[in-house]
Amino acid sequence: MADRTFASNEEAFAYACEHLDCSLRDGRSVLGIVLGVQGHMCSVKVANRDDSLIPTGTLTALLAQSDLSHVCFSAMIADKVPQLQPGDLVLYTTMPELAAADKPMVAGTVIAKVAPHYTSRGTWQSYAAASKSAPPDESVSSAT
Repeated sequence: MADRTFASNEEAFAYACEHLDCSLRDGRSVLGIVLGVQGHMCSVKVANRDDSLIPTGTLTALLAQSDLSHVCFSAMIADKVPQLQPGDLVLYTTMPELAAADKPMVAGTVIAKVAPHYTSRGTWQSYAAASKSAPPDESVSSAT
């Protein structure tokens, strides 16, 4: 498999939904897209084959929608993750116990900010935590 660089974060998200294993079993991380950020927490739409739509609107409007699936409204942002904004690609994970209980969107953690670049090793290229605007410099392994 060759490296794939996508024209946009949305294109990379659609690719993950369609072609990659987006299961959160066993503590795996999957690709997500940030919907909103508040302090050290954010809302994330997790890539999923059954629902690749990226919802839009304010967080208040999104919270009011009862039909949203695969959205975690309380994802903690790990310390090493550079500053996030809506539309950024991230790797999201949840506790294996929540995934096993079929409740992976209750709470989770954003472990990396990634570029729309999927490597031949099956990883998304991550951004360095040291610089808020530095280009991607390393790959982060994910199950996606």
